[in-house]
Amino acid sequence: MSKALVIFASKGDEESFAPILKGLEMHKIPYDFHLCSVHRTPHKLMPLLEGEYDFVISGAGLSAALPGAIAAAITKPVIGVPCSGSYQGLDAFLSVMQMPPGIPVLGVGVNRGEAAVASALKLTRPYHDVNIIGEQHSRAQERCEQTLREFDVSFRSTHKIEKNAVNIEFVSLDETLPEKNDLVIQVPLLLDDDDTAEAALNVLKHAQNNLWVGLNNGVNAAIAAIQIMNKDGKYNGYLKEYREHRKLMKGDDNEQ
Repeated sequence: MSKALVIFASKGDEESFAPILKGLEMHKIPYDFHLCSVHRTPHKLMPLLEGEYDFVISGAGLSAALPGAIAAAITKPVIGVPCSGSYQGLDAFLSVMQMPPGIPVLGVGVNRGEAAVASALKLTRPYHDVNIIGEQHSRAQERCEQTLREFDVSFRSTHKIEKNAVNIEFVSLDETLPEKNDLVIQVPLLLDDDDTAEAALNVLKHAQNNLWVGLNNGVNAAIAAIQIMNKDGKYNGYLKEYREHRKLMKGDDNEQ
């Protein structure tokens, strides 16, 4: 049975993590729970990540660096939960979502612990291929497909969600997207003309359900999908090599 590692930054985040722990117990998903601040007690984080677990649920407020720090240290799926604070949690939401290419955090909406549990339940299922959904073939989708090819991952492009696949959906932010019964990683597409600070509020509004990566970040959607499919360790070597390769690359952290 899949096991979760749950790490939140402080006791003050209890509004977010209490429903998660309750939900995991209700669905009989075993877990270890810890409080650890990546800013105040960074030395405590790495030992926590050395245990046996299949995925991580992590949350924090303000700069919300904790989920990203965890994702940078491991190659297992990380669900990030931004906790409310100033700006309606916008600062934490963007910190969780806007990760550099190659280091994905699968973000949910602010304080959306129930969405994290629903997604965790989906992560316990086995997956073997990827289904890509997009109305237009964007640059983000091209980067996603290129990354999947590098890992020799089987994928296809369709116009509907498939039950037994890791679905990657490229979406515009015209309307709130409903919660999906199946596993869906959503990639928000943002045109250059819409790349304003005000547009961040639109992303915050729409990303209430399902799992999200950063704007136009098809690479992180692909890497997250591979991590999800890696239950048997098939991609361990590839993921480690990819991470090391990214460390040697310069000047491309903003390239999606």
